[in-house]
Amino acid sequence: MKSSFFLLLMSIATLFVGCKNDDDEEVIPQPQAFTYSAVAGMSTGTTSVAGTSVPAGYTWSEVKAPQSTWGLNGTITDRMLADDFQVPSGEKWNIQNFYFYVYQTGFSGTAFPVNEFYFEIYSSDPAVAGAVKVYGDTTTNRYGSSEETKWYRILQGQPDNTTRKIYKMKINAPDLNLSAGTYWIKWGSKTSTGTHFYPQFPHDASKVNNAQQFVVSNSTWVNLEDGGQRISFPFEISGTKLPN
Repeated sequence: MKSSFFLLLMSIATLFVGCKNDDDEEVIPQPQAFTYSAVAGMSTGTTSVAGTSVPAGYTWSEVKAPQSTWGLNGTITDRMLADDFQVPSGEKWNIQNFYFYVYQTGFSGTAFPVNEFYFEIYSSDPAVAGAVKVYGDTTTNRYGSSEETKWYRILQGQPDNTTRKIYKMKINAPDLNLSAGTYWIKWGSKTSTGTHFYPQFPHDASKVNNAQQFVVSNSTWVNLEDGGQRISFPFEISGTKLPN
């Protein structure tokens, strides 16, 4: 009897297993890593307009006429900067890090001397009344780390030199989830010593250039232009795409 009962149970189990199909299993979508990059064009090659070759292993990041500005001040006690980015239609992002580009004239160490970085995210242009802040503040330090880009900032019409080495900063953004739409990031930072600057893109008429600067002393916004042209800043975003 024991053997017969065991065989009966095995037969029932086999029947259920045999009837199982793919429709019985729930497939859970897995997060997909993404990188948003607005950096192309910052590296302008190994030979400047003046014909100067860059040191081996590096490239120039040359500001070309009609532009004439090396970079913009983003020291949080004085000025903050702002630029926009888009989360594509139908997507939802869990952002983990931002990456910003910066230099300090005369500094050439391995790690940039920024020790504080603050940012806020708005769902519309923060310079326009009614803008809603959806993340961040100017009291929580989000700085992560920094590394060399192997770019030297130079200015067409000035002597080519290697006194402005550009660094890439990694900025932490925990628990930041954004649905599809256009957002603005407003940021500022501090270094342990000296003034630092954020290099703007070389002008590209095919892009919408609309960066702004917030003057802390009088709480006013300024449209950023160089050579009569609006500018934008290079930055990157990394994280995962979430199911909607």
